Amino acid sequence: MYNTPNKAISGVFKNSPPWELKIIKSLYFINLGLLFIAIIVLLLDSLNFFNANYYPLEVSILSLSLLSVYFLHKGLKKAAANLINFLPVPIYFLLVSTGMSIFSPLHSYFFHVLLLSLGMLFLLVFADTLIQIFVFLFISLASLFHHIFVTDSTQYIFRFFWPSQEIVLNPVLLLLLIGSITIMLFNLFRGELKRLEKNISDKKANLQNVIGHFPLGIIQIRINRDEFGEKSGLTIDYINPAFEEFFELKNHEVRGIAASVIFQKIFRNEVDWQDLFQNRVKIQNEIYIPHSQQWYKVIVLHPDQNSITGILENITATKITLEELDNNRHRYQLLLETIPDIFFVLDKDGTYIDYVAKEDEELKISPEEIIGSTIFEVGYSKKMVRQVFKSIQDVINNNVIETIEYVLEVVGKGSCFFEMRMVKLSDNSVMAISRDISKQKIAQQRIEEARKKAEEADQLKSAFLQNISHEVRTPLNAILGFSNVLMVDDEISDRERQSYLQLIVRNGQILLHVFNDTIKLSRIQSGLMTVNKKFIYINSIVTDLYRQFIFEKEQIGKNHLRLVAVKGNENAKFSVCCDGQKIKDIMESLLDNAVKFTREGEVNFGYNIINNGCLEFFVSDTGIGIPEDKFEEIFERFHQLDSSMTREYGGTGIGLSLAKDFAKLLDSKIEVQSSLGRGSRFSFVIQVEASDGHLKIV
Repeated sequence: MYNTPNKAISGVFKNSPPWELKIIKSLYFINLGLLFIAIIVLLLDSLNFFNANYYPLEVSILSLSLLSVYFLHKGLKKAAANLINFLPVPIYFLLVSTGMSIFSPLHSYFFHVLLLSLGMLFLLVFADTLIQIFVFLFISLASLFHHIFVTDSTQYIFRFFWPSQEIVLNPVLLLLLIGSITIMLFNLFRGELKRLEKNISDKKANLQNVIGHFPLGIIQIRINRDEFGEKSGLTIDYINPAFEEFFELKNHEVRGIAASVIFQKIFRNEVDWQDLFQNRVKIQNEIYIPHSQQWYKVIVLHPDQNSITGILENITATKITLEELDNNRHRYQLLLETIPDIFFVLDKDGTYIDYVAKEDEELKISPEEIIGSTIFEVGYSKKMVRQVFKSIQDVINNNVIETIEYVLEVVGKGSCFFEMRMVKLSDNSVMAISRDISKQKIAQQRIEEARKKAEEADQLKSAFLQNISHEVRTPLNAILGFSNVLMVDDEISDRERQSYLQLIVRNGQILLHVFNDTIKLSRIQSGLMTVNKKFIYINSIVTDLYRQFIFEKEQIGKNHLRLVAVKGNENAKFSVCCDGQKIKDIMESLLDNAVKFTREGEVNFGYNIINNGCLEFFVSDTGIGIPEDKFEEIFERFHQLDSSMTREYGGTGIGLSLAKDFAKLLDSKIEVQSSLGRGSRFSFVIQVEASDGHLKIV
């Protein structure tokens, strides 16, 4: 299995403290970088990229980097750091060697000292002992002396200042100064490090002492890692006395033992200990161990990547107590569930002492919110507060039962009706039992509304019977009267005879229309009315309606009224599949009202073709109009706007109701647009089909 260099180093130095591991990783990646650069430069040199060959320099850097990486992989950090002592070798090839140096040896003392100073800085970070710095300083001085000797500058060794333009201070003195500063800083850092390590050690000792006396069980687990830094197992490092007592173990018996062995003994496969201790998402759990019948609350911490700390609290007694309380609470809850009431206890000043409500009560008030409050603070109206306070005093002083009904706003439910009954509990308190009576109130209200509707329906039916009686008697009397005249009087002229016959026919049609409406209403109420679809010529229906109402408006003396038929498709053979009779019935009812209630102007009717295979049928007029608040009422059975309408215009009050029911059978709805004194427009839309599918214009 492949592992990254980061994981590999972590596995090799797994026992190192985190701060030291970071230093080792830094050293590792520095050398990897140098190794990569050396290889690149070597390849470029082999391709004659440079003006000269620098193989010795490149090989020396490559060798040192490779050796350092190798030593670190083997866990030899000190050996890797000591390779810095060979730094003068690549410096020689870079600055001193006459054959391949990049800079003139006579003018490169400053670079020599600079590179050696970098080596000092390297040791300041990575050296373990002071002797490593002394050794490197000695080697560095030897390297610098060799450089001075090669360039014949020995006569300047004992001079404080050199005549060179690149460096003023003696390079030997400069190197000694840098070395001295490095040694001083190293001692300072190491001293501070030892002090910090001692503080950490003391704190660990104090912490261990605290853990030893801690009443909760504590277990410390070490994560074992292989050479690649991967987890290879868990080992017990420590358990405190409380943990020993919980599970009858001893610290010296379990220390260094695999965690799987100890947890098998503790949990006996009854608890998934791996998920419990290695789950970094959920750090707190409650577990139950059946064989010991014990409950534990377990908190798992991960102080670092190589350790796990578990804190266990025995909560068995708490669980037993909670279970007993829950059982008692359940018993009392069952008792309270049988009583659909809310219980209050109030003192004589109106302060809530206790409060109990059902769990499913929609009045979501917790005891903490109300206990300690007064009736003046819980949202009652001033009138309600005065009434409740008076009732409390009456109950305590007179030992009577008081009943109060009130309305309270409940979140998510609106206004609710409550009935509160108070009884004396002691000389200083009363018990108030409050019951939600909203359902009873609503039921009473509905009964009252149903009673009123029944009375209204009875009145409407009475009005209907009166109207229909009038609508039947009037044309029937006309028919009988004119028939008798024709039978008795032989001297009537042909013109008068023809006029009487027309009146007889007209009143017969009115009578037939009344009977038809009544029969249709009966069939709708009994559920016998069905939809009968077939292919019809829409334009024929419009033409028939036009002819019918041209005649009817003449019969009622409205020749001046203009009747306009609108055809959405002028093709006479335009056919669709629908219930043509019901469309005609709806249009007849709408046209009958339009002609009846329009004194001047015009009545337009017909159909329009709209999208998605639909036809919109409409009737519009310039009549008296309808108030907007009466749009729904006009479709109620037996309903007319007022009695004066009945006297002036006649009618049974079921025409629009039938039209509405027929539209509903056709999966449609009649829409109304109207303005008083300006007219009205009624329309409905139906989905139809042509002979070859959805409606198409021909």
